[in-house]
Amino acid sequence: MNAPRSSWTINSRYVTIINKLFQGLSPAQISPGHDEQRFWQELLSLDPDRAFLTRLLSTLTKDECLGSHKLVLHALFTVCIVFAADRKGKETRAYAIDTLSIMLRTILAKNLAGWEVMEIFANRVNEADRVFMEFVGMIADVLGDDDAPEALRHQVLQLAVVFTCSISQLSPGAYFLRRDLFPCIAKVITSPDTQRFTFEASLLLSILANFHKSDAANLNPYLQRIRDTQDTGLMRKICWAAGFALDTAVKAYHEISDDSIPTFAKSVGALFTSLLPDRTLAMQPLDPPREFLKTQPIEATVSLLPVFEFLFFNPLFAQVLVDMIPKPSDSKQSALVPPLAYNILSLSSYVLTHASSSASPRTLAYANLALNTLLVMSENARIMSVFCKPTSSKEAIRLCRQRLPLLPVPSPTRAPICALMDCCVLWLRHNLHKRLDVYTFTTCIWTCHRVIWYLQKERMRLEYDWIELWKAVVDLLGFLSGKLDSLVTTGGIERLVQETIRLLDLALRRVDLFLPTPSAVHEFIYEVVRSSAVIRKQTLLLESLGQPTSVDRGASLRSDSASKALSRVLSTTVYYEGKLASAGTRSAKDAFRIVSKDIEQNGLHSAHDADVTDPPKHAEDIVSFIRVACADGIALMS
Repeated sequence: MNAPRSSWTINSRYVTIINKLFQGLSPAQISPGHDEQRFWQELLSLDPDRAFLTRLLSTLTKDECLGSHKLVLHALFTVCIVFAADRKGKETRAYAIDTLSIMLRTILAKNLAGWEVMEIFANRVNEADRVFMEFVGMIADVLGDDDAPEALRHQVLQLAVVFTCSISQLSPGAYFLRRDLFPCIAKVITSPDTQRFTFEASLLLSILANFHKSDAANLNPYLQRIRDTQDTGLMRKICWAAGFALDTAVKAYHEISDDSIPTFAKSVGALFTSLLPDRTLAMQPLDPPREFLKTQPIEATVSLLPVFEFLFFNPLFAQVLVDMIPKPSDSKQSALVPPLAYNILSLSSYVLTHASSSASPRTLAYANLALNTLLVMSENARIMSVFCKPTSSKEAIRLCRQRLPLLPVPSPTRAPICALMDCCVLWLRHNLHKRLDVYTFTTCIWTCHRVIWYLQKERMRLEYDWIELWKAVVDLLGFLSGKLDSLVTTGGIERLVQETIRLLDLALRRVDLFLPTPSAVHEFIYEVVRSSAVIRKQTLLLESLGQPTSVDRGASLRSDSASKALSRVLSTTVYYEGKLASAGTRSAKDAFRIVSKDIEQNGLHSAHDADVTDPPKHAEDIVSFIRVACADGIALMS
């Protein structure tokens, strides 16, 4: 009796041949009478069964790859390079590139050492130079070939991303440093036919620029190219692609919880909806559950890395970034997505608000990248000069409102620098946990310090909800002094306390130059006086953390500077506490009134003249993010 048709399967010719190869049969045994060249030609003329090949290679163990299957893996890899490079081929080129991509994605996921990668794909380590330089040469030639089909160039671009992200910092990645691919990558980005592939191309460029950056920066041609390029067209395309990617990342947060600012119509509609019998209990919670945030930010957020690299290394990029911000007088309709500078601020607000929700290394790495990007922006005079001007209401910057306490509802025309400061407030509010990311907090404080220093230097009185910042800064100091013994950190608490005290000191000494109104000045001084107990604790905290025998001259100078700053802050609090004590105040309202009246009559009490020396720039290159970038790059190419 014949078996049911569902109980047996006829394998495709492709699957049959691949199975025989991995069973140890040679091309001559599989196709007697055919030469080897014709065998491979016929195999790569078949549409590959991608799912089958992925499963097959994924099930191989590392030992099998290095042992019984090494020869077939090497043969398939080298043959595919040859056919991918053959300009006369049509389908065979595309199928060869597909096969290479699957091989690299699956084999390099097996936690191999650099020499093991060379053994598998080159058969012997001493053949690695030839094999991998042919691989790199094929990629460079196809990417730079204007006559190659766009789809093929896109395939090869994705293949390069798969290899560089999979190899990460292993030694075979150095082969991409031997041949400078910057010209062909730039051509992909700037060419009208391939500019839609800018996202992958800029990601590839930033991954290559990060290869062993800390110990081989001078040998990395991509870093030098990023520093030296004057191609503003290239930079605009990178901004354009990153803008769309980050806008998509922001919308992913919106899909989890709609945090748009309610309008009257929305509020009335929500009220009527909530009164329906089946919707009474269906109101959306303000704080989205943590499990919904585990996948955030989405992988496309990795496009922030090339933006950071260009901002940090190339001074011209900042000008390109701000030139893409529409002027308030511009009568054109809003663009499809906000300008990149605004999307950086918007996305940063969500990343920084939810960074500790899952407390995963990935989310914290993105928070660190976001805050370092904000720090670089705050230390750039071109960006600050534009950020401190009012914006168009058509291009309002949407910030995260998904966790309590909410930020005050912003004016639609307020200066973008206010959104940057809000991002810092959100980080300070929502990430005070036992496992404290000290470096990122210090970066946040540096950013606030730099903004206030710029404002006072330019005599710009900024309309902003300053009280939110002062409360967040004081809460940080209170947390550090109250939870020091239970914190889990990698060090740096002393530096964080020092920088936070210096921030308060700068604000107190220059308060009349950047706060917008007398009332804002009164609120700040009152907040400092109200928090005098917390500030006094910093003296003991710094003494307990200090290392008087340290030979680090920089640390010694910072300690001396912070001690003087703390003395000045305490001098101010002591003065106003004396005024309150002599007046016999009984309520917070009375205390605020007395402080305000004294400032109006006698001016602000200051213990020392302001220091006009420019503060040092603290922005640093981000080296540790590369692991996250590579993981997300691989996920995007899957």
